[in-house]
Amino acid sequence: MTGGLLKVAHGYYNGYYNRYSMTLLRLSSIVSIKLKYAWKKPNSPLLFFKRRIPDDIKRLVADGSKYAGKIHYVVSLQTADPKSAAPKIAKLVRETDDDWERLRNPTRESVTLQAQELLARSGVDPSNPKATPEAVDAFHDLLDAQLPTWAREDDNITEGRQLDRLLPPVHAAALQILQGRVKFTLKECLEQYVAARPTAKRDAEMVFGYLFAFLESRSGVPANYHDIRSIKRPQVNAFVAWLLAGKHSPDGKPVSTSTVSRYLTPLKAAFARAIKENELEASNVFAKVEIPKAGKDVTKRETFTADQYRSLHSALDEWNSTRGHDQLRCILTLVAETGARLAEIVGLAAVDAHLRASVPYLDIREHPWRSLKTLGSTRKVPLTLKAQGAVKVALRLAGDSNFLFPAYANDTQCKADTVSASLVKWVRTREGLQGTKLGNHSLRHGMEDLLRAVGCPDSARDQITGHATPGMGAKYGQGYPLEQLATWIEKATAPCCD
Repeated sequence: MTGGLLKVAHGYYNGYYNRYSMTLLRLSSIVSIKLKYAWKKPNSPLLFFKRRIPDDIKRLVADGSKYAGKIHYVVSLQTADPKSAAPKIAKLVRETDDDWERLRNPTRESVTLQAQELLARSGVDPSNPKATPEAVDAFHDLLDAQLPTWAREDDNITEGRQLDRLLPPVHAAALQILQGRVKFTLKECLEQYVAARPTAKRDAEMVFGYLFAFLESRSGVPANYHDIRSIKRPQVNAFVAWLLAGKHSPDGKPVSTSTVSRYLTPLKAAFARAIKENELEASNVFAKVEIPKAGKDVTKRETFTADQYRSLHSALDEWNSTRGHDQLRCILTLVAETGARLAEIVGLAAVDAHLRASVPYLDIREHPWRSLKTLGSTRKVPLTLKAQGAVKVALRLAGDSNFLFPAYANDTQCKADTVSASLVKWVRTREGLQGTKLGNHSLRHGMEDLLRAVGCPDSARDQITGHATPGMGAKYGQGYPLEQLATWIEKATAPCCD
């Protein structure tokens, strides 16, 4: 008897507890228990859940709700045994708490769902109200009853929009459904997307901010309350041109077509989710957007050569010997020795490093604080001797932290961009690397070249770097064993350590 619902007491049953939903139940001649929210009807052995409905909730519930028109919410527990009743009561307490919280702090989705249920209970098809005209007429009478008397008699009220603020939220939403006025704003689109994809919050808020700024520059009206269905393809095309020209940037510097393509990705995903989850009759205007001269402005990214790898390792060794080890240099070593994406390394948990395995490896997998680019990005990457050394140092520096690099990762975020900026600046000022445009991703391309140079099969190379291997056959089987992958990586990195 746990959970705070059962309270042991001495005494006998009396009507006081029955009246206030705190029934005193006799377990023996000397022991009774008080069971909160339990209630017994006279001359009935069964227990009931009985909870008073708060006054503020009574004003919020829609007609037909299980709470409507009631002082108490009562449910039979189908048992006379207090032990069996206790967990059922606990569950009902949670359910009523959740229901009342949604009523007190309604989300758009919860209000819309309640409105649809209200219409359905009234015989109206929410997806096609015109198919049930008689039920719609009766429902309008129900809405009239919800209005204050003065509003029903006001001849100046001629549009449904004027009634929205006078009706309870659920009834107002139901009226909007009837009149085809359900609005879904850009702000709501962003909020729903971020709620479903917390890891995409920063990028999504940044790009939606650009869209808001663009729309407001055209209309002068706050854009976050625009209905997403009001955004048309010509506006999207103009938005793309606006981005390419750098109008979103404080310095006005034009951006590449690949950058614009990356900006459009969260917009496309957020619009797709909004249309699907809210059953909106709209097309996704951010799908298949044509970016003028897409890809033609791409400059080939520099990749590390074997000599440059040697310069990098020499710089790392010098730094570690003169200034001591730190997390940034450990991260850089692991990126160089595994070909992994920078965020994949920065966001590692301490338990992702398996140094005692027969083949030491990193378990690259998704975490709440760091997502992965694709499903194929989940993988195990063997560690070279240099990489093992970097992991050992990182674990020592991390202490008791759950994160391999606690300075740059925590329960809510992975600061890969911060790491990237610091490392790029450091790399480009090292002897043998000065004057280059080498960056962290150059190491990933460099690993591809190193593996290719020693004859590593494409499928094994993709398994190491987390790229998707084309073809149906790549989807079957477990892939190469770690021992084989380790052999390829050792061969590939050997020339860089001479």
